[in-house]
Amino acid sequence: MRNVLFTLLLLPLLSLGQRTTISGVVTDGSDVLPGVNILEKGTTNGVTTDFNGNFQISVASGAVLNFSYIGFRNQEVNTTDKTVLSIAMEEDAKALDEVVVQGFTGVVGRARKRTESIQSIPESVTALNSEGIEKNGINNVTNFAKLVPNLKLNSSQAAGINFLTIRGIPQIRNADAPVAFVIDGVTIPDPSLLNQELFDLALIEVVKGPQGALYGKNAIGGAINIYSKEPVNTNKNNLTLGYGNANALLTQFVSSGAIKKDKVFYRLSTQFKNFDGLLTNEYNNEKVDFSREFNVRGQIIARIADNFKASATLQFIDVSGGAAYYSVNPTGNIFVDGAPGGALSPNPEDGNNVINHDEPGKSDINNAFGSLSLEYTPGKVKMQSITSYNYVDRSLSGDLDFIPFDDFTQGETAETKTFNQELRFNNIASEGKINWSAGGFYQDIEKPFFQDGLNRDFDLNQLFYGIAADVINTTKTYALFGFIDYKLTDKLTASAGFRYDNDTFEQEDHLSGDTFERSNNIIQPKASISYQATENVLVYTNYGRGYRTGGFNPAVTDRFNRDYEDELTDNFELGFKSSMWNNRFILNGSAFYTDFSNQQQYIFDLDTFYPGNYNYDKSRIIGFEFDAKIRLSKFLDLLANYGFVDSEITEGGTTGGVDGTATDLNAFNGKKTPFVPQNNFNIGLESSFALTEKLNFDGTINLNSTGKTYWDENNSDAFTTNAYQLLDARASISFDNLKFTIWGNNILDKQYYTEYVPGSLFGGFDDFGWRGRPATYGASISINF
Repeated sequence: MRNVLFTLLLLPLLSLGQRTTISGVVTDGSDVLPGVNILEKGTTNGVTTDFNGNFQISVASGAVLNFSYIGFRNQEVNTTDKTVLSIAMEEDAKALDEVVVQGFTGVVGRARKRTESIQSIPESVTALNSEGIEKNGINNVTNFAKLVPNLKLNSSQAAGINFLTIRGIPQIRNADAPVAFVIDGVTIPDPSLLNQELFDLALIEVVKGPQGALYGKNAIGGAINIYSKEPVNTNKNNLTLGYGNANALLTQFVSSGAIKKDKVFYRLSTQFKNFDGLLTNEYNNEKVDFSREFNVRGQIIARIADNFKASATLQFIDVSGGAAYYSVNPTGNIFVDGAPGGALSPNPEDGNNVINHDEPGKSDINNAFGSLSLEYTPGKVKMQSITSYNYVDRSLSGDLDFIPFDDFTQGETAETKTFNQELRFNNIASEGKINWSAGGFYQDIEKPFFQDGLNRDFDLNQLFYGIAADVINTTKTYALFGFIDYKLTDKLTASAGFRYDNDTFEQEDHLSGDTFERSNNIIQPKASISYQATENVLVYTNYGRGYRTGGFNPAVTDRFNRDYEDELTDNFELGFKSSMWNNRFILNGSAFYTDFSNQQQYIFDLDTFYPGNYNYDKSRIIGFEFDAKIRLSKFLDLLANYGFVDSEITEGGTTGGVDGTATDLNAFNGKKTPFVPQNNFNIGLESSFALTEKLNFDGTINLNSTGKTYWDENNSDAFTTNAYQLLDARASISFDNLKFTIWGNNILDKQYYTEYVPGSLFGGFDDFGWRGRPATYGASISINF
């Protein structure tokens, strides 16, 4: 371990040299330009501006840099006596007027923690920059997931309870997501923030396959990266007002500018949203799916010196909404043949699909977040320190029997307090064959969790009261990581990385008075080979190990033990990336195989009223995905993607241990993993053109399909939802500094479930369904000043 640490600390010193590091930002005079190509003249040394228009490049002293971008004039800049540049590109009127259809400009991302074109990364990556985010109306990960093959995010039960599935790996209730969730370079470990409102963004991307070598524990299925727009040197403000059905109100204000010109910049982003709801509780004729959210984020960037930058962010989120509005017996089959589940699959359009309960449900989330990033670039190496603290307070209350019977209710409160500290070193791009990054990471998480599992609220003074859980979970993590790319030839590149995690878990159980503790030492390796077969075709293969932590249950029952095991995966992938027809046709694809050990599953044991998690010994996942973009004309793009996954339990094993008994899970061998859509696809059209010299139109329409999903381990037809499709559309007209937008989601008003809970799964008297949101639509007006 000492040798590893010594090597990591020595790498930055070995890379110091006589070259000069040039950094800066590129704009079109007002907005930043991502994807601008920057080349050191007379060499092959080049970089691309990131999603915020920033760049950093190591060049020879006095070098000349060439800046090029489709639709803009090339610029050459002499860097003598300069280390920081601010470049304003000028539009090329001749190029803009040409009838020749231009290809797609490359989207840049940070899937491997450095700025790269998506088409050059040997990983399955889907990304949208600020323009794509705005065009598609992306305001949360759920909306973004519709555009990504083999990715699905649903929410149910209450605000902050999310279920993300990626490449056949599901997220279970009250457990970690199967992805690393990263905002502005900071890992957010609390899954209740996965579906927070997103606005004022520069980039959103998902990279699939195990990413533990770069992102640490729980990145077993991939990583989701979100980057906010950075403060700018020019004073700019934006005000957006919107209104939609169900009294959907939107107020958004963004302000950015210089506190001290060229030195200190700020950005303030605020948003308030209200939604009165569309789903009705038949018992009291009130809406149950209401929500209100306030969000404020402040950022400051200070260029303390040419090679030293400090960034600070503070954010506060306050969310309240409905909770526990499941529809009972949603297919109505119990009244058809007198048995739970009946003979029909749960199609919400065939059953009664009625919400009818006596206890109003409510949920709240409060989040406070702060981070400080320090960047120092002494020559060819960038050193970065990221310190952050994140606090989440979540609560819910509501019915538990979900019928108008004065009986069972539920309550839950949870907190998460997270401190992160990361130190990272990486080289600045140059003509060399090696790119590398290395560093260390520390994380401290404390999670108090209280769950009221049963509360009989008879008038006789609460005859019975039960608590399912009252615990404090703490996790401490120390990690070392490193990653390197090496160009074996001009066309062949090898990549390798690793992460060593030392995790210590502790649970204080206030019900039993017991304390449980365990620790892990996990190494997550990653390796890939990529071959640039032609200028426009990249072929790659990679291997990665994934690791998602286990935990402790509140008790031992016939269905689960006092603890549940960590998950481990070995993932193998073969993929390609290609562009044709002068970049007017982009086609990327990959196939993957995952060997899965100790896959986790959740159950609520009605016999004991304890919830808990258990493991299947072995599972395997096979799948593939394609992503295509075609520029049909100067004004029309066709976008399409498709993902298929076959996730199967191969060795169930046994679990539970009351009185020496155990539940045999081998009965599920050969069954599909529950909660995993077997496929998904999206087909969309995008159009942008000028109506007049000053009037511009942008429009998108997307048809998204979620495939057949099993909701129980027996794969019963009675507990299977068939594929369903949702149609979304959006159009806007902009004039100078004004933009008017109309939008609609699920505009065909399709009824569907985002979660279906068979009564047989926990010995319940009936089935429960969580209804998806009906058709929503609205309009907004935005002004820049």
